[in-house]
Amino acid sequence: MRCDFPKNEDTCKRCKTGGHACIVEGRRPRTAPNKREYLLAQIRQKDAIIESLLKQLHNPYIATPLSIASYRMATSPSDQNNRNLLAWLDRLQSSVRDAGKKAGPRAFLDVRNSDEAEESDPESESKRNQAGEAKDDTSTTADAEDADADALQTSLPDSHVPLGLIADLSLSNSKAYRKKDAKDARLAEEDYNDDNVGVANATYFMPGPATDLGIRATLIEQHSAPEILVHGLVKPEDVEKLFQIFYERVNPFISLLDPVLHTPASTFARCPFLFTVICAISSRYYAEKSEIYPIAMHFAKHSAANALIDGWKSVELCQAYILMSIYAVPARRWEEDRSWLYTGLAIRIATDLNLHQVSTTKPTSENQEREILNKTRVWMICFNLDRSTATQFGKPSTIKEDFIVRSATDWYKKSQYNLKYDVHLCAYAALLQIVAKFHDEIFSDPTSPTGLNKKVDFRSVTLVHDAHLTSYHEEWSRRFKEDSDPDDPTCGIRCLLLPFLVAYSRLVMFSFGFQQAYQRGFQDGDRLFFTTCLDAAKSVLENMIDGLAPSGYMRYAPDGHFVFASFASAFLLKLLRPEFSTFLAKDQESEIFDLIGRLIQTLSSPKIAIDDRHTPRLYARFLAGLLSRHRRDGATVGRLQTNPPPHSALGASSQANTSAFSSSAAQDAEPPFGQNSALSVQASETPIYTPEATFAVGTGQISFGADYEMSYSASEEEVLATMQAIKNPAWWQTMMMPGFSWPEASPSPPMNGTVNSVYPTNIHPQSALGASGFGIFHGTQVTM
Repeated sequence: MRCDFPKNEDTCKRCKTGGHACIVEGRRPRTAPNKREYLLAQIRQKDAIIESLLKQLHNPYIATPLSIASYRMATSPSDQNNRNLLAWLDRLQSSVRDAGKKAGPRAFLDVRNSDEAEESDPESESKRNQAGEAKDDTSTTADAEDADADALQTSLPDSHVPLGLIADLSLSNSKAYRKKDAKDARLAEEDYNDDNVGVANATYFMPGPATDLGIRATLIEQHSAPEILVHGLVKPEDVEKLFQIFYERVNPFISLLDPVLHTPASTFARCPFLFTVICAISSRYYAEKSEIYPIAMHFAKHSAANALIDGWKSVELCQAYILMSIYAVPARRWEEDRSWLYTGLAIRIATDLNLHQVSTTKPTSENQEREILNKTRVWMICFNLDRSTATQFGKPSTIKEDFIVRSATDWYKKSQYNLKYDVHLCAYAALLQIVAKFHDEIFSDPTSPTGLNKKVDFRSVTLVHDAHLTSYHEEWSRRFKEDSDPDDPTCGIRCLLLPFLVAYSRLVMFSFGFQQAYQRGFQDGDRLFFTTCLDAAKSVLENMIDGLAPSGYMRYAPDGHFVFASFASAFLLKLLRPEFSTFLAKDQESEIFDLIGRLIQTLSSPKIAIDDRHTPRLYARFLAGLLSRHRRDGATVGRLQTNPPPHSALGASSQANTSAFSSSAAQDAEPPFGQNSALSVQASETPIYTPEATFAVGTGQISFGADYEMSYSASEEEVLATMQAIKNPAWWQTMMMPGFSWPEASPSPPMNGTVNSVYPTNIHPQSALGASGFGIFHGTQVTM
């Protein structure tokens, strides 16, 4: 209170009126705050925040990257006010439920008691599918409750294993507590106790929200919308176009997704990761926004990492990793590539979901039947990816042939809802089984580090499996004519892949016998290996140039198809060695040069190569460098000018001529050879010419020179991982295909201790890269 002093007085008016002694007190000292208490309060507050975050880490439905609110805080003001985006998100929930009403959670469940599954009421099932959408769910019958109570996820372990037995006991103990609204109650009363985890949690084995499409859609919409959409990289109006590109151009090569099940809305609701991957892959072929492809693939890669540590396991998650493997994220270095790792993740998730087991559930609706077919299809693609790498490039396989694979011959006829590409999927699985049996027979030596049994009679073994390959080609060519739509261009490209893959498989099989004959010295009958390898390699290139390329679809093909064509080209160049001059006529040598030149022009054509960094363009440049170093036509005088293929040839379609690989025809054409006779060696080495330029059809020149001096000092980043196998000098010393090695290989006949290679000997072999490769669907590194 302020004192008011009259003039020339030392007593204030208030004290004078009250008769008090007027004493002016000094300012009281302020009490210093208790720092200890303050710090403890701050620590308690932060502990509460940390505890809350830790609880979220144990909840995969909250732990997915950033909620919608966090997204909006991180985005620009223009993105926050994007009404189209918000309206599209608001429409998702109703769209998804309308699209998947008839299947619902039952599509993700399996019933261990098949009799009970048969007696389930479709009417009740339809009502259960509408959980969270309509209030009349309370009218669900008691029979439906019992059926839902006994339904288990297919991903649960089998009951005959210890963990499966524990799961059965846990579920049986919880039956008394499961009421009509059990799912909603579990979602609302989630227990975050850190000690109540694993099998100690009563709900550990019970189906979570991921098994209910309606609840899953709500969770994703609220907590884990795809970054590619929320940040505005892809607008809502782009999504439909990107999915259309995927189903019309990309999906025909892999037959992975069912367009009825995986619409844009349903894919968003099922798996944001899969939604992101589809949009990212398709953006490369989206003319209006092709420039967003590198950024979109970055979002896909980030989503792949997050999906691995957070979220729930589902078939869609497996499909997303398969796409990431086939259309690999671009990488600048071999050690950065993840395509083979993505394949392994997909296989492990599929196995964890028990996709390798035949479903015993009898479908009661179209959607449920499509879901069952979708699971089987994913498992077959996992098998094909695994075996294509293992059998074609020497990697160990992960998946054994099980009942689903062995009975896949007629699986494409199982249902009226099978996709039109399933017949080709079954054909490729059958091809891989033939090649795998060949490898099992020759890699049968347990005492060999590589397992290769050099004591095997390669001629007889190869001819037996080649007969199977010929029979396979004839059978599936007939099946394609009967069961595949010849008027559908997407089915046409799948059919054209048959002779291409058969020819490459034949080349791999005969290369083993060729290498054995080459090492020990050619004998009577060994000409068969040379002629068959020559014809098979030429057939690979001819099918690419005259069959696949004119279809217009190779622009969207996985990189593996270009890998096979490039490997076959490099093998043809190995056949030009002087020691094989007795086998190879001069016109055949010119034919090889012309064929590889046509392949270079085809791969570099703008009809296939999107830009200079697209894989076919990079392979065209790489092969042009190889071709120029092998060319021994003196008239070129340092110049290599490859003529473009005739226009009529581009429009022609060639089929593999099976009789060209007939063992009897090749055998009759053999000249006699003496026992252990060796071919004469030309004394002079092959002249090497460096090209000044090679021109692509419809484009400017492809420049070479310093870039293709074999040191690759100026273009190391453009060398794809699979190119490294061809770049390895050790590969040129054998007649094996890339990815395979011959133990203690020493060339025969001797050539003064050296082998005529296109690479200088001062390049260090990169054995780790030489023994690696990609499956037919696998992508390779592309420099961004």
